[in-house]
Amino acid sequence: MRRELEPSQAAVVASVNDVLDGLGPDADFRAAFAALGAERLLAVHYPAEFGGRGLSLAHHAAVSECLGLRGLPDVAHLITVQGVGCPLLVFGTAAQRRRWLPEIAAGRLLASLLLSEQGAGSDLTRITTTAVPCADGWEISGRKSWSLLTPWSGIALCSVRTGQDGSRYDGISLFLVDLGDPGVRIEPAPRAAGEPYYTVTLDRVHVTADALVGELHRGWALLPTVIGFERGGFDYLTRAQSWLAAAGAAFTDLPAADREPLAGEFVRCELLVENARALAYHAAADADGLESDEIVTAYAKLASGLAAQAVTRWAAEELLGAGPDGPHRAALRAAVAEAPELTVSGGAQELQLDLIAGDLVIGRTIR
Repeated sequence: MRRELEPSQAAVVASVNDVLDGLGPDADFRAAFAALGAERLLAVHYPAEFGGRGLSLAHHAAVSECLGLRGLPDVAHLITVQGVGCPLLVFGTAAQRRRWLPEIAAGRLLASLLLSEQGAGSDLTRITTTAVPCADGWEISGRKSWSLLTPWSGIALCSVRTGQDGSRYDGISLFLVDLGDPGVRIEPAPRAAGEPYYTVTLDRVHVTADALVGELHRGWALLPTVIGFERGGFDYLTRAQSWLAAAGAAFTDLPAADREPLAGEFVRCELLVENARALAYHAAADADGLESDEIVTAYAKLASGLAAQAVTRWAAEELLGAGPDGPHRAALRAAVAEAPELTVSGGAQELQLDLIAGDLVIGRTIR
């Protein structure tokens, strides 16, 4: 039932595992990223001139799955390499690509996305962060929410208001922000499980004119692509896979008589995860260069999130109250705490459903 990787994908994954296996036990994720970057394995789908291997998005997907299953922070890889790096590849200037992409691909630079705000949520037309022109660039002020791994990031791609003439979609621009600027304040926000979210306050943060990504006031047209790069679904998929492995270990610990009535539901969870994996790889393989079909990606993201939640729901109802305690049960308890977030984080499930519904016959008719 398991979809095997293509030989070239499997070879890249084997190289990733060789590098990770060679690291000492005390190496943190930044050391791992740097080691992978030194072998051009962190951003394999970037052109060689920017530190990649010129491979496909499907190869990058295989690397992403491997990193997630090895316990590395997939969000750091996802947001840095995809969410920030790929928009620079597509929309950035030649100077921006030369400056930032080799640093990202080498694992020397992490990056964040500063898009969402309190009160705006997923409706990015409601942002209130502003950029005001100054003598040699812009001053950015506002407050961004739900950023991840921000203290380790050097730069961020930030959405701001630079004006608003007519439509609410007008006057949005994207800038690269130096997170080391003295006007940047990064504060952790409470979270049920996993790495904390961060709130980022920008107080007259200065950026030069060459920090603009894409056209001035035309950032809204870029945002669906920027968000699409982030939403491949592999962060949710590897959670589903890891949580299923922990559930399988807890299931195996049960006496045989207790396992028998639960076996059917366990198989159902396995099938949900395998289906999500097939959809995620289909979305990557179906990509046109760096561009994935947003409808196919929506299916994959939705399926991966729902599969992960189904595993934790089953574990909470049937496994955590029975059998001996152990590391896998601790992992399941953390998974149960984190799983509800998958409904709203990284693109709410309602957004994925809206994209899917809009592509159906009735949706196209309404639109």
